[in-house]
Amino acid sequence: MLGSEDEAGNQDSTISVFTKDPDGTIRHQYSTRPRMDADIDQRGIDLLSPVWNLLDLTPQGRDDWYPGLDY
Repeated sequence: MLGSEDEAGNQDSTISVFTKDPDGTIRHQYSTRPRMDADIDQRGIDLLSPVWNLLDLTPQGRDDWYPGLDY
């Protein structure tokens, strides 16, 4: 349901955010995965990695550079 498993049941890293309303209703707000694939140009968990936050604060920032599986 949240995309943390593939069709074969293999689990993938996933970070999800839920909120609870005053009436007790649980709501799914956000899910992201650190998966890097050819059709994904960014990682979904950059905000949780302080290295990228530091690069973003430098004069040139990270520009259009994002981590990859090969260089």
